[in-house]
Amino acid sequence: MSASGPADATMPRSPGELILPTTWLRIAVVSALVLMVYWGPIRYTLIERWINDGNWSHGWLIPAFSCYFLWMHRKRLFSATIRPSYLGALVMVISLALYFASAWWFRMSYPQAVSIVGVILGATLLLGGWGLTKVAWFPILFLLLAVPLPQQTYVQVTQPMRAFASSGAALIMPVFAPGLYTEAQAVVIDYIVPGGARGQLNVEEACSGMRLMMAFVTLGVAMAYLGERPAWQRLVMVIACVPIAIFCNTLRVTATGLFFVYGHEDLARGTPHQLLGFVMLAVALGLFSLLGYVLSHLFIEEAQGSAADSAAEPS
Repeated sequence: MSASGPADATMPRSPGELILPTTWLRIAVVSALVLMVYWGPIRYTLIERWINDGNWSHGWLIPAFSCYFLWMHRKRLFSATIRPSYLGALVMVISLALYFASAWWFRMSYPQAVSIVGVILGATLLLGGWGLTKVAWFPILFLLLAVPLPQQTYVQVTQPMRAFASSGAALIMPVFAPGLYTEAQAVVIDYIVPGGARGQLNVEEACSGMRLMMAFVTLGVAMAYLGERPAWQRLVMVIACVPIAIFCNTLRVTATGLFFVYGHEDLARGTPHQLLGFVMLAVALGLFSLLGYVLSHLFIEEAQGSAADSAAEPS
C-alpha cells in the first residue's frame, strides 16, 4: 500500500489558480487606470463611430473575437510562466507619449485610439512577460481592426476603389447584357442600351466596397488565425481577403447597374440592395473557404509520395 501526499498536492488545480492573487490585483489596477486614461477615445473615437457610422459597425465584433481567441487558448494562457518584463514598461511609455502628443499637440483622434492597443500590449508584457505575450499578442493586435480610419484617409482609400468598381462593372455588364455598351469615366459609367437609349451610373462612396472589405478582412483574419495551418498559408489567406472583397464588390456594382439600366431600380435601393451586400459577403466567404481548402490540400500528394518513398527504402 503506497503512501499518498497531501490532499492539495494531488487535487487538480483550475488554470486560474496557476496565477498568483497579487498578479490578478495588478491586472485589475492597470486595467482600471487604462480605462480612466482612455475613456474619452474609447467613448468618442470608437463607440460613437461604431454606433453612428455603418462603415465601422463591425467594430463591436472585434473585441468579442479577441476575447474568444483568448478563451480558445485559455489553457496555454493560464499555464504560461509569469515572468514580468520591464520592456513592457517601455512599450507603455511610448504608447502613452503617442496618446498625449496626439491629444494635446497634433489634435488627432486616430493615434490616440491606436495607442490603446500599444498600452494593452505593453501591460501584458510588463505583468506577464514573454510567456503570456506569446499567447495574447494576436488577440491584442487584432483590436487594431476596430479603430476607424481618419475620415480624410477613408475618402482617399475609397476613391480608387470606386474607380476600380466602376471600371470592372463596365467590363462585366455587357457579358450579362449582350448589346449593351458601357464605358467607365472615373466613378461614372456611361451606357447605351440596344435601341439608342443613353444614361449614366454614378458609383457612390457607399458602393466603394470599403464596408464589405473591412468586414471581410476582419472575418478573414479571424478564420486564418483559427485554422491549424502553416504561417505562410495564413499570410496568403490574409492577403487574399482584399482582392476577394474587391472582386465581390465589383459583382455587386455590376448587378446594381444592370438593375438600373433595365428599369428595376426598386431592386437597386433599400432592403434589396442591402440583401445583395449580404449575398456578396457570402460569396466572399465561399471563395475564401475554397482558397483555404486548396491550400490545405496543396501538398498532400507530395507528402504522401515522400512517405511512400521512405517506406520503400531498405532499412
